[in-house]
Amino acid sequence: MNARGSGVGGRESEMGNGPDAVGFAPTPHSLLPTPKEPNWPLLYGIVLTELLILIAAFYAFTKAFA
Repeated sequence: MNARGSGVGGRESEMGNGPDAVGFAPTPHSLLPTPKEPNWPLLYGIVLTELLILIAAFYAFTKAFA
């Protein structure tokens, strides 16, 4: 066994076992940015626009080849 522990099992030995070792969860002192909230009205608008384009394309396809 080396100075860091057995070295088997993942990152537990690198992160320590104290109260500060919380895995990869962001903490107030973490340097990792938290994910941003998506812009829901923009996403809904994109999805509805795509659906309208598909409906129009299929309608035109049906009229042209039916």
